[in-house]
Amino acid sequence: MPDEAARKRVALEYCRRLNAGDVDGALALFAADVRYEDPVGGGALTGRAAVRAHLAEAVANRVRETPGEPVAALDGEHVLLPCRAELDDARLPAGSRLSVNFVAMLRVGADGLIREMRMFWGRSDATVVAGAPEARVVR
Repeated sequence: MPDEAARKRVALEYCRRLNAGDVDGALALFAADVRYEDPVGGGALTGRAAVRAHLAEAVANRVRETPGEPVAALDGEHVLLPCRAELDDARLPAGSRLSVNFVAMLRVGADGLIREMRMFWGRSDATVVAGAPEARVVR
């Protein structure tokens, strides 16, 4: 199993690649049979093809994720990542973006690939913000 530091790096690398618009790079971090749920309770996606479509849509909507400090579990598999994502949403007024605070739970396999990723957030965790993503600092 990957050690705690390796699991934390995978979580942060996912955000980095997604922010760079690198769908293929982000997808390469996932196992072929990955289970992906965003948000938990909203229905799960299974397999890279389904996740690819979700990530491509997020990139098309100019997603920007600002990760917090990852936290590893003692089980040798899991890591939690608090995060904020901002993205365009066609249902919002022009010049507005959706901001969502969430916690991602990742299960990383012995091969270092993400086997499961679940985003925990609810309606009260989503707000509308004004301005373009370029105007805000994202680390």
